Amino acid sequence: MTEILNAMGQAEGIVLYKDGQPFEFGKDTKEFAMLEQAWAEMTRGALQMPAFGVSIDAHTREERKSGLWAEFLFGEKFSKEEMPFERLLVRCVETYSGFNLVRYWEGEYTGRCFYLNLQDRTMKTFCSCAKMLTEKEH
Repeated sequence: MTEILNAMGQAEGIVLYKDGQPFEFGKDTKEFAMLEQAWAEMTRGALQMPAFGVSIDAHTREERKSGLWAEFLFGEKFSKEEMPFERLLVRCVETYSGFNLVRYWEGEYTGRCFYLNLQDRTMKTFCSCAKMLTEKEH
């Protein structure tokens, strides 16, 4: 298991954004457990790769206003590969077989991203779970 995946298991909550509208689930909720299980299934055997992605805060905030996103919230500050973060944001697209994990640090989505290659999987299972939870909340 990659170092970043180990950190994901320590999330205190997850916020789903559907077209900019937030839906927050704390660690002790059944929704969080469902998302955590779908994430674990999706990332089983995933490889952390060098990321070419760099986040610019204003651009990331604007992008997050459309589509489906998941943000993992941590109760403490982490640093992996000398890249600190308090949250990690992911764009959810069912057909993606790899994606950037955008770091939130000191109030901004800025700097280099982490990248996960799902190898023979896609985001479909995780996206389906997230989509169902955001529709259920309406």
